[in-house]
Amino acid sequence: MANRKRTTLGVVHVNATPPGWDKGAAGIRAIHKAQGWSDIGYNEIINPDGRPEMGRGKMAIGAYVAGFNSIAYGLSMVGGINAAGRPDFNTIKDAQLAMLEKRMHELTVDFPEIEWCGHRDLSPDKNGNGVIEPFEHMKACPTFDVIPWAAERGLPVADIKGTCKPIVLEPESAPVLEGPDTRTAYLQRLLTRGGYVLGPIDGIAGNKTCAAVKAFQLASGLDQTGDFDAPTVARLRLIFETKAAA
Repeated sequence: MANRKRTTLGVVHVNATPPGWDKGAAGIRAIHKAQGWSDIGYNEIINPDGRPEMGRGKMAIGAYVAGFNSIAYGLSMVGGINAAGRPDFNTIKDAQLAMLEKRMHELTVDFPEIEWCGHRDLSPDKNGNGVIEPFEHMKACPTFDVIPWAAERGLPVADIKGTCKPIVLEPESAPVLEGPDTRTAYLQRLLTRGGYVLGPIDGIAGNKTCAAVKAFQLASGLDQTGDFDAPTVARLRLIFETKAAA
């Protein structure tokens, strides 16, 4: 396996195992290899009792976040989902969090360029506003906001804006959003990509936004409800997300 030449990013994960699962790195390795991977994806794991255990290896290029693996160290805690199969921070033990903080400090000494974040912080910024918002998360991993958590503990953190900070859609032309619905702001932006005029992108579905939605619905052969209903959202995303990615 190839080794990293630099380590500038530390990524915190959970491995989405249910309560009571405690088979260590060997168990996770078996799961990953059954999925066709060459080895366990994470560089290191932290077991439910707080015991750290090496995974793929300290300098190995892991497999946990596509596009970042060559510069990142992957540190994963066992757990992350509850008995119902839903992401749940309460499945993470205090001993794990204590060890997580300890290992992050130690790895920061080992890798002086490292900056920390959570897996979901590396999700794509779909609406291009410079903020990674909950509706953009590829997954819930690691079920909590690592960046402010790490910063409070004196650790260096990645310069990634999440919902823990004020949301500014377009500096000097749009308001700071702290309360309005960021999902609505994203859908407003999709409408503007199609040339629909609706006023400021502000996360509020006012009269101008409703009129623009109705115009889009008319052009798309949809019921003219004026709402961001499921058929409208699906059509918006199909047309304008694809164009934006092209």
